Amino acid sequence: MDIVNKTKIHFLEIFRKKENPPYVHLPRHVFETEKWAKKIIQKYLEVDREVILLSVWLHDIGQVVGGDIDHAVNSENETRMFLPKMEISPERIGKIAHCVRAHKCGNVQPNTLEAKILAVANAVSHMTDFYYITMISRLSRKTALNKLKRDTKIIKLLPDIEKEIKPFCKAWKELLNTYPD
Repeated sequence: MDIVNKTKIHFLEIFRKKENPPYVHLPRHVFETEKWAKKIIQKYLEVDREVILLSVWLHDIGQVVGGDIDHAVNSENETRMFLPKMEISPERIGKIAHCVRAHKCGNVQPNTLEAKILAVANAVSHMTDFYYITMISRLSRKTALNKLKRDTKIIKLLPDIEKEIKPFCKAWKELLNTYPD
C-alpha cells in the first residue's frame, strides 16, 4: 500500500475513533478536497503530487486531534508525528507540514506551489459541497459569508482556477444573501 493510502486510512481511523467529532462531515470534505487537488495538479505537472495528496489527508486532521488551538497548528503537529513512521525524509515532511499549516492562508501563507494548490483545493471544495449551508445552520449567515469571502480570496492564488470557479463564488454569494434566517 502506498503512503497516500496509508495516510488516508490514518485520517479515517482517527476520525472514526472520535466520539463527538466537531465537524461530522469532515471525511466528505477531505474527499472533496482530494478531488479538486487531483484536478488542479493536472494543470501543474511540475508539482510534487505526493506532497499535495499527503497534505490533503492531513490538513484538517487537527480538527479531530489536539487541543483548543488552531486546527492548522494541530494538523501540522500530527503531520510531524505521523509521517516519520512512514519513512519520509525530514525535508519532505517539512514541505508537507508547510502545506498543512498554510492551507487556511492565516498567519502562515503558502509559499510553494504545492501549498497554494492545497489551499485552493480546500477553498474550492467548500463551494462544491454543502459547507456554507452547514455553516449557516450551525453558526450564522454572516459567518458563512465571511468564510466565502476568505475562500474567494484564497482562490486568487491560482488565477486560472479562479477564472473557472468565479461562477461558484457568485452563485454562493447570491444564495447566502437570500437564504432565510
